[in-house]
Amino acid sequence: MERPKAPKGWMRHVLSAVSNFHRDECFDRAAVIAYFAMLSFLPLAVILVAVGALLLGSLEEAERGTELLLRNVLYALPPQVMTEVRSLQQGIWSGLFYLPIALWSASTVFNKIEASLDHVFEVEQPRNWALGKLLAFGVVGLLSVLLVAAMVLGGILSTVDRFVDSTALAALRGAPLYQTVNGFVSRYLVPWVIAIAAFFLVYWIVPARKVPVSAAFTAASIAGTLWEALKVGFTYYVSHMASYTRTYGALTTVVLFLVWVNLSAVLLLWGGELAAVLSGHRESLGESLGGTSRGSSEAQRGSG
Repeated sequence: MERPKAPKGWMRHVLSAVSNFHRDECFDRAAVIAYFAMLSFLPLAVILVAVGALLLGSLEEAERGTELLLRNVLYALPPQVMTEVRSLQQGIWSGLFYLPIALWSASTVFNKIEASLDHVFEVEQPRNWALGKLLAFGVVGLLSVLLVAAMVLGGILSTVDRFVDSTALAALRGAPLYQTVNGFVSRYLVPWVIAIAAFFLVYWIVPARKVPVSAAFTAASIAGTLWEALKVGFTYYVSHMASYTRTYGALTTVVLFLVWVNLSAVLLLWGGELAAVLSGHRESLGESLGGTSRGSSEAQRGSG
């Protein structure tokens, strides 16, 4: 019997990730993540502002950083979101109980992400409940670090603009090339770097297995790049082709949020499948076909 030809190189890893993605029913797991993301979104935004204010030393800078980070995470951020966050933020220090409750609610979605990635990486012994919750709290803290990083990068870009304005290079501000490069850096390059960093941290830290840095970074680079492309495509689709407002009315924002987070979760889990294959925790397509072929050959020799 002729041996099936296995795909070679990167195509083999990509097809393996797709095959394992469907086998693990990741579409259903992504829907669960999207549901809990909706419940965790506002508490997470409030926590980011609170922690960001402590790290940055300014509530206004923390709010701007949180808004910048959320705009990089969502295809679009409705203006009423930050208004609601500021309203909740005003009462966050009114009692000692609100902050832990907000932190607990904000971390819930990361517990679901951890459970899904443990399934993807075929973890036999998941972390116990306490360690899992501490990890979820830690991920919230890492997001706060990314918030500060976004603020620092934004500050660097602003400093460059002020430097150009104060020198003989001021005439370049009106040049199409400068505007193109500046717009590309602020709108695409910085969000792309932040996305890759976030995906890398998730793939490297969250699964309860040792994941090589190279595998986590490679999967994060691919998933982060696809995610940025997905964000641009989804924004164009909603703006030019979809008619959610006529269909859902006042619920449009909620529906679009769930659709977007669901798509993001799908890509996150597919990237996890790719990281699992690259790190050797999941069988690649070529090995699977080879194993099947070897088994068939041994069976034929045995019957002979």
